[in-house]
Amino acid sequence: MKKTMVVAVFVLLAATQFLNGQVAQKIYNLQKAYVFLEEELLVNDTDLNCSYFIRDKVPQDIRIVGNHTMDSQVESFTNADELVIDSGAKDGLKEGDMLVILSEGNVIHHPRNHDRLGRFFFKKSLARITCLYDKQAVIRLQNGCQPVHVGDFALPYAPEATVFAKRADYKYCRIPDNAVSGQVVYTDLTMGIPSDMSGDQQYLTVDLGEGVVGKGSFLLFYRLVASDLPPLIVGLGVVIHSENTNSTVKVLDAGTDMRVGDRVLVLPREAAAAKPGQPGGEELPVVESLPGAEETAGEATVAGAALNYSILFPFDGVTPLADPSADFAAIRDFVAGKSEYVVTLRGYACSIGGEEYNLRLSSRRVEAIKGMLVSQYAIDPGRIETFFYGEKEPQFDNSTEAERRKNRLVKIEVNAQ
Repeated sequence: MKKTMVVAVFVLLAATQFLNGQVAQKIYNLQKAYVFLEEELLVNDTDLNCSYFIRDKVPQDIRIVGNHTMDSQVESFTNADELVIDSGAKDGLKEGDMLVILSEGNVIHHPRNHDRLGRFFFKKSLARITCLYDKQAVIRLQNGCQPVHVGDFALPYAPEATVFAKRADYKYCRIPDNAVSGQVVYTDLTMGIPSDMSGDQQYLTVDLGEGVVGKGSFLLFYRLVASDLPPLIVGLGVVIHSENTNSTVKVLDAGTDMRVGDRVLVLPREAAAAKPGQPGGEELPVVESLPGAEETAGEATVAGAALNYSILFPFDGVTPLADPSADFAAIRDFVAGKSEYVVTLRGYACSIGGEEYNLRLSSRRVEAIKGMLVSQYAIDPGRIETFFYGEKEPQFDNSTEAERRKNRLVKIEVNAQ
């Protein structure tokens, strides 16, 4: 009896080791990883859809003219409330269209030279057209951040890209030399109410505009305390929106409240990454290769590839421009029963936008294609290897829009191991 039990235990252990070995052999995920150091969502949808901007003028052809409920006494409206606008099908609107609701504020002048910067416009809510008439439409509010009122106006909603990047970490106690500088000209409490100060996660305006800064630019704030003392660094911000004369900035870190009149400078990338005692920091992204990986990144073709496809994407998009189902079906049929073949995905982006954002965008495109291959075409994820290069390894010249369109792609290569 004991001998039988010993044999049974031995067989069970052997079977377990065999199965574990089989699983270990089957699970392989070859990837080249891009290392993001402390990457985070610095500019989110709320920053883009619930902040303000200062511009000379904005079209106000679409205006809220009434409340679409039985209660005529209600004056403020929020999510799920329905309102009526004075534009409809004859104005080019369609059911399902998205709008952004705004209110108009006062003209803002530069506090030092009194030049006109523009008029204050505050984003209050998004809205979807639910019912359409010739010259009117019903809208339903959603994703609101402030109450909407009759008399507010609307613009067609154009989704904007968020900024997912490593936060600048300025280590020096002194101001960088030869920096582009300006000053804080307006601060706001995110409710359209001007204030004298602004703190973490609040918004302010600087007198640096398009051509000098853009969305994702880091700004360093400092204050001149006294003529015989060095400047005092008071905080860090990131640009969320730029106009001709000014930019709206989100305060990321504030050692003290920001004030109108505080100085601001554009933080160079090398200064943001530098550490004390070093002339400059390492540029992101850092490429980490698997041991023994010797292939050149971003090659247009791979010798011996059995199948090659290029999937194009719209600007800033992660959904293919054309239906790739025929190509994906061909890949599925080809690799079926051929365990020696691996599907390689290489993602790219054009040169518009920041390097880190484009790298992230190319990664999202690769993951979108991988997800389709796995979920819709039952390709083993262990047989898919992924690479993403952002704008670093362009397949085409980025000097014209026609060429940039070609760089918004994922290349698919099916190769024998």
